[in-house]
Amino acid sequence: MATFSIGAVCWLLLRWRAARGTERAPRFLLLVGFLLGVAIGNHLLGLLAGPATVAFVVAELRYRPSPDPKLRRQEWGHAALLAGLWALLLGIGLGNKILIGIGAVAFLMALALASLRELPFALLLLCVALIGVTPYLYLYIRSAQHPIVNEAAPETWKALTAVIRREQYEFRAPWDDPTVRHGISNPGRSLKIVGLQLVNYLEYFDWQWAKDVPGSIPFPGGSIPIRSLFTLGFFVLGLMGMHAQWTSDRTGGWLLGTLWLTTGFGLLIYMNFKPGYSVGYDQGFPNMEQHEVRERDYFFVVSFVVWGLWAALGLLALVKDWGRRLWGVKDGAPKSRPVARQLLPLSLFLAALIPFALNFREADRQHGPDARLPGDFAYDLLNSVPPYGVLFTYGDNDTFPLWWAQEVEGIRQDVTVVCLALAETDWYMRQLRDNPIRPFEEDKAPAIWKNLHPTAPTWPLHTMTDEEISQAVPQIIEKAVTLKVGAYQTTIDSNTVLYGKDFLVLRVIQQNFGRRPIAWGLTATGSNFGLDRFMVQRGLAISLEPTPVDSTTPGYDYRRLMGAPLDIAATDRLMMETYRYAGLLKGPKRELETTSSGIASTLGLPFTQLAFAMQDQADSVRMVRYLERAALLSTNPAVQAALDKVKKIPSTKR
Repeated sequence: MATFSIGAVCWLLLRWRAARGTERAPRFLLLVGFLLGVAIGNHLLGLLAGPATVAFVVAELRYRPSPDPKLRRQEWGHAALLAGLWALLLGIGLGNKILIGIGAVAFLMALALASLRELPFALLLLCVALIGVTPYLYLYIRSAQHPIVNEAAPETWKALTAVIRREQYEFRAPWDDPTVRHGISNPGRSLKIVGLQLVNYLEYFDWQWAKDVPGSIPFPGGSIPIRSLFTLGFFVLGLMGMHAQWTSDRTGGWLLGTLWLTTGFGLLIYMNFKPGYSVGYDQGFPNMEQHEVRERDYFFVVSFVVWGLWAALGLLALVKDWGRRLWGVKDGAPKSRPVARQLLPLSLFLAALIPFALNFREADRQHGPDARLPGDFAYDLLNSVPPYGVLFTYGDNDTFPLWWAQEVEGIRQDVTVVCLALAETDWYMRQLRDNPIRPFEEDKAPAIWKNLHPTAPTWPLHTMTDEEISQAVPQIIEKAVTLKVGAYQTTIDSNTVLYGKDFLVLRVIQQNFGRRPIAWGLTATGSNFGLDRFMVQRGLAISLEPTPVDSTTPGYDYRRLMGAPLDIAATDRLMMETYRYAGLLKGPKRELETTSSGIASTLGLPFTQLAFAMQDQADSVRMVRYLERAALLSTNPAVQAALDKVKKIPSTKR
């Protein structure tokens, strides 16, 4: 939507240029102001069309001034008002009072420059832009209805302002070292960091043209992907198009040039990302915490779109040049030439299909495992816990799919999902306490959870008061503390650092131990507060049992690969009867995008654990069956190696 709004603004500017001198022209600028306002409610990326808008209008007025002095003054006044409006919207979008003040002053100064004659236009421009901002009111109105998913709870003006200001997120200045928290101790942005950020941008640029093309070309000292040859071709076409536009349409050049700089290197400077997944480990950033949690290529999409437009103009210039050479004329109709010779230059336009054809598999999100896996993973994780279970998850990738499954598909709404990343916030702690517990729908549940006759809890998830929630801030426990957990006790050692989420987890455990099933997703395991003797793994979840687990219990594998013994029978039933795998088990092994690949590997881990258990039981048939499934899911080459090794052993000797 942000990209669309930027494209719409650019198109409207071209319509304004065509309509200059008519009554329609100012209307196009009004609609531009409206779209800039609407863009804020979707994503601030849409606001980045502002500098390009002002640059285009100013360039057009400079290079093609109106011969009518009155109209010339009016058009320059409109340009100043657009610039002032963008400054004001920028402050509103960032929720910064100082920037809002500066923007308001800029708009008033623009009005003074435009003269009072333009007051009606100025007021109308301001009004339609502010009407565009009103989608923010939806948050305020809907949040007050207390929906289950109510991030940041913007039901008050203060909370809504906090959302607009993005106060939930850690501040990072453009001059900071992004791998170190903002503050006096931050060493500042180094040339090494800037170099890695540029490398990331070039890597993302390389993905845009032919990412589906496999393989690489070896050369002394390394190799380059074959797709990079296509990237080089479109890079050259883009340079040709940039030059062609600048020489034939200078104002259009200002539009696309400013937009490319703003959404490319401008964003690179402002966002100040950590090194991406693929770079920097051997250059002083060896830890995952020093890298972005995902590749940030999507932030720069508009700059790539602009380069695509330039590449198209470059292709057009190339066709014209070849046409002149082969047709033997510079202007007008070509002389009589063989048809093939006449059509040859036009065939160059087929190059425009290359990004479509060689990116289709990467870009297609409607079919295949990449599209289905998040939903299936959510189904699997929710069905890893018994009726009315409490399920701790960690962050976006293992929480958002669960919200979708529960709120859109109605899957296992009885499960209370607790996102530990959000559990550091007071609003989320209050919501977990106040949200209703929804009924278990046995007719929709998988067979493993049927006929259990569960009783719905009649108590809240936790009993922390608002005052206790406000006091749940990071602190060091100076003395050892003994807590009662059901009929048992657990001790938190002295000098333990507890965060807000830890206080919440402890209260949830105390409130529900032995009364409601409690489990952690495999992606959310961490501190167990000395309760590991109660832990058992079943499929994708590690459950907290109401009594200590007997190490002599038959049917458990005590390797503790995930910190808890594996319930073999329950895990087998979940993995073989209950879970969904987005078609990945039908083989052959599929190549997935990075996040989906990580989810698939998580799904494959219990299969590997079951294979180990079968090895101990000398059950080679089931061991091979589990390893075959694990190999189709896991990216760990050791899994495939183990399967190959086992298959080489005669079945009588396994």
